[in-house]
Amino acid sequence: MKRLLTNMRNVALRDALCFGGYALYLVFSYMAFHSFTLFAPASALDAVSQTLFLATVLGSRVCVFVAIAFFSLRSTGPDTLVSVLVACGVALFGFLVCGMALQFSIDVEFGRILPWLMFGGVCLGAGDALMVLLWARFCKTFTLRSVYLFVLLSNMASLVIYFLMTLLPPALVIPATAVLFVISSVCVKRSISIRVPAVSEYSLPVAKSAASRLWRPVFGTMVFCFMSGMMMQISGQQELPLSTVQETSIVSSGIVVAILLVPVLVVSKPPNLSRLYKMALPLSAAGFLLLPILWNAAGGIVNAFAQLGSMVASIILWCMLADMARDTRLPSPLVFAAALACTNAAQLLGVLVGFFNASSITSGGIMLTVIALVSLYLLSMLSLFLFKDKGLALEEPATPAPQLVVREEQWFSARCEEIASTHQLTAREQEIFVLLAQGRTVHGISEKLYVSENTVKSHIKSIYQKLGIHLRSELLELVNHVDDEFDQQAKQIR
Repeated sequence: MKRLLTNMRNVALRDALCFGGYALYLVFSYMAFHSFTLFAPASALDAVSQTLFLATVLGSRVCVFVAIAFFSLRSTGPDTLVSVLVACGVALFGFLVCGMALQFSIDVEFGRILPWLMFGGVCLGAGDALMVLLWARFCKTFTLRSVYLFVLLSNMASLVIYFLMTLLPPALVIPATAVLFVISSVCVKRSISIRVPAVSEYSLPVAKSAASRLWRPVFGTMVFCFMSGMMMQISGQQELPLSTVQETSIVSSGIVVAILLVPVLVVSKPPNLSRLYKMALPLSAAGFLLLPILWNAAGGIVNAFAQLGSMVASIILWCMLADMARDTRLPSPLVFAAALACTNAAQLLGVLVGFFNASSITSGGIMLTVIALVSLYLLSMLSLFLFKDKGLALEEPATPAPQLVVREEQWFSARCEEIASTHQLTAREQEIFVLLAQGRTVHGISEKLYVSENTVKSHIKSIYQKLGIHLRSELLELVNHVDDEFDQQAKQIR
């Protein structure tokens, strides 16, 4: 707790309020997509309509994430202000369409309103995707410990605000949720401008290395999201009052977030995300284990367990993505959009599978027991290989390289700069190239630049490819070999 208070003293109150905009974004997400509180004004809205709305939201998210991941390979993307304005404009139009559709659902045949409600879901999904990537850009500027603490505190604050929002009259739900989204967009613009901009550069070997290190947690989160989406359709949640679902969700989520906060408050070292990730396994397993027994009893606790497993996995994955983007300097839209496209697609698949099979599943039926047993088996298999890291092997043994005898510091700097410019090395690659030429080891470079050894190795592979070499000794020969023209330039420098 003392460490938490120390960290909070180092943050200005105005900055802390801006950072709190992420909590408001989470409240918007809860209201619109998780508990369907957005539909409170139309209490007669059936489960089929809610499912179709959620499917359009998820489909819209996936399309936006895929498009942004693709274009981030070729462009740095629009200015933050432009992104915020686009996200706000699209989302507010979605709020307007949904609000009008729900208002007219009282007097008009609902079949004529449903297409408009789904169109509003497309707009809200697109605005949500843009906003989450803006917050991802902000989170990239933090260290792993800081982003973990930030995300958990934001989740805790969002649950409190979400509880207050549930007390609003139904007619004010949509306007209040729209206001939260707008305030969050203002906060993210301010938050990004407060932080030191994170440098981004794309390198194919680095991107491949990041993908090889992230695919396991991304795949694991996809499984949790699939099961969460499916459980929402088959657990009988729609048969429960909205207030009951909200209360169960708030209490259970608050307990889990508090448990996740304990390690970062007690231990000064960066959190062990692999161990924390494994919390999601028993939570989801408990949901499916209790499914044939409780169905929708105890306030929908069965569905809550499955949702909690997905929540824990998503929080940990978010921190991993932020740390990876910061460590490798890859563009945050690329890292986050690629991963979130996969997890949202998995959730969409789970929703559709559960939706088309929900009619054949009844309380006490054999089908329900089969689903529970198969899901438990999948979770147990998932736990066997989820975090088996494999090191990235270089073509060169990890032995200290021979030290380069530098003739003169100015000469050495000029020579390295010439090679980096000729072979179009990125800024990070040039840093590592100079350190390699000085004879530093991978471990030494990692400690000096405060990045992981895997990231250093992937940059070295990219450097070797651009220089057309395979060994450290060839790099040293390249630096030492100069032609007459460069010698004359070096003399002018001296």
